[in-house]
Amino acid sequence: MKNRLKGRLIVFEGGEGSGKSTQLEKIYAHMKRLNNKTVLLREPGGTAISEMIREVILNPANTAMSEKTELLLYIACRAQLVEEKLIPLLKSGYTVLLDRFYLATVVYQGYARGIDRQWIDSLNAYSLAGLKEDLTIIYDVSPAEAAKRMKKRAKSDRLDREAAGFHKKVRNGYLTEAGRSKNCAVVSTDKKSPGQVYAETLSILENRGVL
Repeated sequence: MKNRLKGRLIVFEGGEGSGKSTQLEKIYAHMKRLNNKTVLLREPGGTAISEMIREVILNPANTAMSEKTELLLYIACRAQLVEEKLIPLLKSGYTVLLDRFYLATVVYQGYARGIDRQWIDSLNAYSLAGLKEDLTIIYDVSPAEAAKRMKKRAKSDRLDREAAGFHKKVRNGYLTEAGRSKNCAVVSTDKKSPGQVYAETLSILENRGVL
């Protein structure tokens, strides 16, 4: 599908406490100034329907949610976002900055939850309808640093509250997948200021021809 789309899809990934959201706000503000046809969306969410599903997925009260249900809810969110927002925006020449995408499902539901990769790949392919991203930037943080940052949060969702072992599997998943793809760039955020991480992110976007 990529050759039929005028716009660009840039995905930002990372585990809890990686600093991803902070960087996204900075990058979005910068790119919006350069090109008004830039939008920021998130997964799960991004549409009215997907945002409602997001509330169910991340609600800390939903401790009884099964792994299969969690996976299918994420896929449902993605399918709605792709059809309602991503494809129309990209066809219209927009640059879309996306907070998480299908790689998050591979990592969280695959590496961390242990769901069979074949099921995940099949469901992802169905929801994506041939859509491909132009670049994925993964923010990496050590477990110790992530734990420090998480303690400073005023609120935590259902995934934030997972055990340390879960988050270690998420990190390993991201790093493993990044090593297998030329379309991924990893930015370590340990012992770096937000400004330093921002500068590194801008450098990647410039080198990849996004800026």
